[in-house]
Amino acid sequence: MSKISRDKKKEKPVRVPAEYTESALHFKAGEGWKACHDSERGLYTAETFLAGYYDLYEINDEIFGKLTKGMSRRNAQELIITGRHLYKSVSDRNSSYDVALDEDYALICPWAEVQKTGELWDKDLTDLAVAMFDTEEQNREQRLKKREEQEAD
Repeated sequence: MSKISRDKKKEKPVRVPAEYTESALHFKAGEGWKACHDSERGLYTAETFLAGYYDLYEINDEIFGKLTKGMSRRNAQELIITGRHLYKSVSDRNSSYDVALDEDYALICPWAEVQKTGELWDKDLTDLAVAMFDTEEQNREQRLKKREEQEAD
């Protein structure tokens, strides 16, 4: 675990209401996720986080509208990850790294408290990862289907 992750873990979590507004920003939040509608810029964005994993997405109004109070982390994440992935941070036992999939992530989501491990991938490695992750999409669907079938048995 990185020093940044250890320090973050020591901080007491701030409880936010499920829905609230700050200026032109309207937020929805739940366990392991937070979404924002910036009415001035017409942008919808969201973040997901869980035990060393942090992701930032650009979503649309339909996804934002489906996010509700009391929604499970899994259901919210299934909606959010259909958006455009902007930033990823991983800090687990095996490695710690950050990937800026859109270099303008901080401008798109100024409200987000992006969790960083300090190890940002360079552009070439990020390009390679994006190509690889795109080719893995079909494999992920197939593996998820297989897992669901095994759980049903």
